[in-house]
Amino acid sequence: MNTFSSIANHIFYPSYTQHQTSIVLCDFDGTISVKDVTDTLLSHFGQDGCEELEELWVNGKIGSQECMSKQIALLEASLDELNCALSQIEIDPTFKAFIEYTDINHIPVHIVSDGLDYAIQFILKRHGMEHLPIFANKLLHDNDRSWRLEFPYSNKNCIKQSGNCKCNHVKQQHFNQILYVGDGTSDYCVSHNVDFVFAKDKLINYCEKNKIEYSAINCFADVTKALKQTQLAAIPFVMVK
Repeated sequence: MNTFSSIANHIFYPSYTQHQTSIVLCDFDGTISVKDVTDTLLSHFGQDGCEELEELWVNGKIGSQECMSKQIALLEASLDELNCALSQIEIDPTFKAFIEYTDINHIPVHIVSDGLDYAIQFILKRHGMEHLPIFANKLLHDNDRSWRLEFPYSNKNCIKQSGNCKCNHVKQQHFNQILYVGDGTSDYCVSHNVDFVFAKDKLINYCEKNKIEYSAINCFADVTKALKQTQLAAIPFVMVK
């Protein structure tokens, strides 16, 4: 029987001072990364059955937690092969400047993803941003060619049946204002529970349809510009769509 263990390094979760009143929560796949990381790995190393699971998820027959758990179990790759594929994944070229701005201005940024913790950590480290707190599904390896997932941030009451319940993460925040940056279906539910959304791609239409306060963005330079203009003061009331 294979023994699986986490391969992500210890992730630092900082404590915050009383004067920090706002936080930015960021999705990763398709928001920070240019491509969806899990989809990329499955296209390289996924065995038969991955597409059928994806179809079941798209049609609402299974939740994302079940889908991802079974898909990752169908990955067949060594750690070196996985790292090689991850090294080809690019991020938004303006994200690092965004992080530099938030660091200087003491604005906490958390990565909140229904993706893979090790993959996110690996990619961010390549760009010198390994200090960011990451809340994601835990990728496990058997030191050979098999992979599994654990879900430390799952919630049995999650409406989307996600591996990482982003709404639950929002409830644990004690900041006066929660800003969210996202792009797709894993960001729909949480968008109802934050103060303001910076939206890309499918999330733009969702926010428009559901009358959620948002600003459409193309990249993180747009988020940085908005933060500079408002200085985080009552963003939902002064932001122009």
